[in-house]
Amino acid sequence: MKTAGKFQTPKLAAVLIVALLFALCASCPVWAVSIGGYNVYYGQLHSHTSISDGWGTPAKAYKYARDTALLDFFSIADHCSYPYTGGMTTKKYNDMKTTANSYNQDGVFTTFWGFEWTSDDPSWGGPPTLLGKGHITIINSPDFCKATDEATNDLNELANWMSTRDCLGFYNHPGEYGYDFDNFTATFTNKICGMELWNRSNNYYVNDPEVGQKWYDEAIGHGWYIGASGSQDNHWGGWGTDNEWRMAVLASSKTRAVIYAAMQARRFYSSRDKNLGLSFKCNSAEMGSQVAAGTLNFQIESTDGDSEICTQVDLLKNGTVIQTWTPNITHPILTTSTTGVAGDYFYVVVYQAMGWVGISAPIYITN
Repeated sequence: MKTAGKFQTPKLAAVLIVALLFALCASCPVWAVSIGGYNVYYGQLHSHTSISDGWGTPAKAYKYARDTALLDFFSIADHCSYPYTGGMTTKKYNDMKTTANSYNQDGVFTTFWGFEWTSDDPSWGGPPTLLGKGHITIINSPDFCKATDEATNDLNELANWMSTRDCLGFYNHPGEYGYDFDNFTATFTNKICGMELWNRSNNYYVNDPEVGQKWYDEAIGHGWYIGASGSQDNHWGGWGTDNEWRMAVLASSKTRAVIYAAMQARRFYSSRDKNLGLSFKCNSAEMGSQVAAGTLNFQIESTDGDSEICTQVDLLKNGTVIQTWTPNITHPILTTSTTGVAGDYFYVVVYQAMGWVGISAPIYITN
């Protein structure tokens, strides 16, 4: 028995070590991507639970996003008002925040919490003037507000409310159900930092039919300093797995503070591929930056965790394509130069052979 035990123990230890390594590998994405001097972190910020009109608890959502979808960051954004469940309450919001904090782990999984400012049918209790204003995801705020409350029932008031809080906002699904955000003429707030360019299976990188210009370009043209985001708007579980579309953030480490700072800097892009890497620099400044007018030297770099082919890259100036490349390789690095004046903006759209698309945050040209 002693001899058998002597030989079985190392074998058992080896089996346990292999099992442990397998478990660790299974819990970590195999598509880690670095580009342009940053790591790329993939996540989603706009999903729902039973707090409003979704399925499951916040704990289920955070756990699923971490363990099954293998997202790097995640947030819930339940409706602030909803007629059937009453929408958000102070207790629900604080409980969600506590849950988010319990799942946040530096270097492993980054969590935020939030709500969706929901301007909708007046039957929800708000004034008729709310109809069509739009939906906005707001994350990280210490408290929440309702679109049905008199103090925050229009976009100007919401902008004032956000400006007094540590939070960030994202325009959701522009144009859906006639939502036009007052054509982006409301009071400006730097706290709105992005726009969903896709949501569920829908593409929102499309024209506002009233102006014949893409919603993204319309907002930027009205002075909104926003980047390209996207989210799943999930109402039925499967947070992060119902498709592989992602919001991708360029950051130095996977912590809440660092990823949040990257979003504040608009250093993020919209990707319909779960591991598309994209860097877009002007005079060595990464996407989302404000760059002085004059000669502009651009570098565009794309890569992919699955070695998928990049078929086309478009460089746009003020919403119009000014240069196109057809690299047909996995890892193109492209350069070009032009000039820009204050008020110009540039961004890139990257196309893959699989049909996926990546859209960068702009480079903004200042005085």
